[in-house]
Amino acid sequence: MSSITSRHSHDAMGGMMTMAAGVPGLFYMQQIFWAFVGTAIAVATIANVINRILYHQRITSSKSVANAAKPKSFFFQAHATTSAIIREFSYYSKPLSFRNKHLYLPPMGPVIMMVGYIVLIVVCVFYRLNPKDLLQWEDIGYRAGFIAVCQMPLIVLLAGKRNIIGLLTGVGYERLNWLHRWTARALLFTVFIHMGYWFTEWAKFDYIGVKVKTDALTQKGIAAGSILLWLVLSSVAPIRGLSYEFFVVQHVISWLGFFAALYLHIPDENKIWIWLPLAFWAFDRLLRAGYLVYANLSVLHKNNSGVLACKATFEPLDESHTCITIANPPVTWKAGQHIFLACHPLAPLSSHPFTIASLPEDGKLEFVVRAKKGATKKFFKYAEKTYPNLPSSTGKQNVGRSVLIDGPYAAIRPLRQFDSLVFVAGSTGATFTVPLMRDIVQNWMGTKATSSRLSALSPPAGAVTRHIRFVWVVKRKSAIGWFASQLDQAVRDIEALRNEGHDITLSISIYLTCDDTLTSGQSSFIEGKTPPSQVAVNSRDSFADEKKAATEDVEEVSLSRVSSSSIKDCCCTRVVTDEDAITSPCNCASTTRRQQRASGSTTASYEKPSRIVDAKIHLLAGRPHVQNIIRKTAELALGEMAVVVCGPPGLVQCTRNAVVKVSDERAVHKGTGAQGIYVHAEAFGYA
Repeated sequence: MSSITSRHSHDAMGGMMTMAAGVPGLFYMQQIFWAFVGTAIAVATIANVINRILYHQRITSSKSVANAAKPKSFFFQAHATTSAIIREFSYYSKPLSFRNKHLYLPPMGPVIMMVGYIVLIVVCVFYRLNPKDLLQWEDIGYRAGFIAVCQMPLIVLLAGKRNIIGLLTGVGYERLNWLHRWTARALLFTVFIHMGYWFTEWAKFDYIGVKVKTDALTQKGIAAGSILLWLVLSSVAPIRGLSYEFFVVQHVISWLGFFAALYLHIPDENKIWIWLPLAFWAFDRLLRAGYLVYANLSVLHKNNSGVLACKATFEPLDESHTCITIANPPVTWKAGQHIFLACHPLAPLSSHPFTIASLPEDGKLEFVVRAKKGATKKFFKYAEKTYPNLPSSTGKQNVGRSVLIDGPYAAIRPLRQFDSLVFVAGSTGATFTVPLMRDIVQNWMGTKATSSRLSALSPPAGAVTRHIRFVWVVKRKSAIGWFASQLDQAVRDIEALRNEGHDITLSISIYLTCDDTLTSGQSSFIEGKTPPSQVAVNSRDSFADEKKAATEDVEEVSLSRVSSSSIKDCCCTRVVTDEDAITSPCNCASTTRRQQRASGSTTASYEKPSRIVDAKIHLLAGRPHVQNIIRKTAELALGEMAVVVCGPPGLVQCTRNAVVKVSDERAVHKGTGAQGIYVHAEAFGYA
């Protein structure tokens, strides 16, 4: 008994330096942990470097080779085969059905990554220790504590907007943030092991109450563990989504409290794992502050007056969306990026990420923000009061409000290196895909600004891409007006290029699911089969969507399976498998009118004079069969193609699964000659 009770001191050093013979020391196991983490980061860095070399090679050779996106050397053929195998299991997500509701498990790639991380933690904690041996429980408790604290730098690095891991791997912070949340959950798991073995041993001698009441080190450890538990629970999406502004403030405060309690709990030899993440956090904040000052002080930019460089106008588009426009922005960006925007007079102490739908060549930043609650709702109310052309307007001229911007952020592989592109967007997801499509068209036209080239090492102008397939699913045709002029211009540009002999194609299809005027009274519109005068949409310039918009009620249906819960009041649930056939109309009008009469609701109209969308743009009633679309594009691709999807989680994962099935059926890069398919996915909200 004395040999056991003598170890109950649990002081700063305890018995941690008296491991049994042959058992690795605590600091050594921390080094092993970081050896594996560092190797994983190195592998991701090498993959990023290879992708950049491949990008440069394809663009450089596109002038002389028709199929520049097809691998030719043995190395790149092996790389393509390896990539195809990894993609086929990493993109896939198992669909689940419960009471006519369909949902998806997380994709296999992230799941395998996190399972591997948990396995690494378990191995580091229990290596050469016997969890059944009471005399080794304290050693396991110490080991778990040491492995827990050495995870802190990784968690903080993954949380930074501008961090080393993102720079090395080419992955945007918004994707690393998913890993940040899950590594924090893994940290909590490690802390449970650390606390569990100590409490289990104390419980055998009825010692828990004594330790909690009298031992300051135990009290500080319980405080740190409790704050960590709160940090993890409050970061779960349903709770986080209750109030984003409150979440951000309390998360930072709780994090600082956790670090303070942890600093008091751990021994001095381990405090390097506190100072390192604090240094990384301070570096990220200082770097962001520098960018913030540069982007927002007018004295640092020409043609700007006042203190702040950015003034935004707010315009209501319909009953739930606001267009925010910043003319002559002081920053440049790339298609697919987003910016944090804050307007403190309207929404104090809040900053939200919004996707940029315009291109730098447009000379303006534009966003479309869906009014939900908090800041986004305040933006919409302000726009209703100030915009001069509305019936409810007070007549006050909207000259713009001063705003702060932070960014741009996000990274996507350059799409002009792929032979064919498929864009799939659900509702406001088009604000992500339209600029990317326009960027390729501008490369085709030769109008892409050369100032976007960062260095002499960047590939020359031009694009490998030969074919673009653009698919957009919306509820009502009024939404098409957000991008009508951009889509029309793209069609005209491609037609002009084809007349000059360029072998390029652009095919645009818009699917409507809940619009009475199309789905009820008319059949699907196909070029050459319906007079253009019947395809009227509202005209306006491009806008962007709110990065954290909630999921819209539009979801791609895979293999003719329809979830009634996902479509709610939208009755046009059929999947259009053949766009070249005229299908019978959906009868949605009577249903919608009954619902409006029952609710007594009326919808305010903000529509502008309508005009004709280009007849070459297909309008169809129903939902797309994404797998057929991807398969048809893949059959014509001469090299690697890319699929870009943005929308509700259901649509995103259905698209991923469709790519997996097409890739598997065609035996991509397995001797059949079929070319690879890369997927970039943007889902509404966060996991």
